Amino acid sequence: RWSPLAIPEDTPLTFLQGIATVAKTGNECTKEGLAIHTYVCNKSMIDTCFSDSDGDLLIVPQIGNLLITTEFGKIELEPNE
Repeated sequence: RWSPLAIPEDTPLTFLQGIATVAKTGNECTKEGLAIHTYVCNKSMIDTCFSDSDGDLLIVPQIGNLLITTEFGKIELEPNE
């Protein structure tokens, strides 16, 4: 298990600004493989949108709550849910 990334107190980060790749395998050209990312965020993504058309995402909050608005509605997540 990885420890959560440190949340910067002086720099606001959205999900997109705070995402970092930890590992990847496969080949993008053959569209096979996977990537593992971790993220830190402490700022809402108001008026910002993220779209992932490459595959499935599993987003797991470790600290604090996360409210995600999707094309299917809103999802509110808490750690250990």
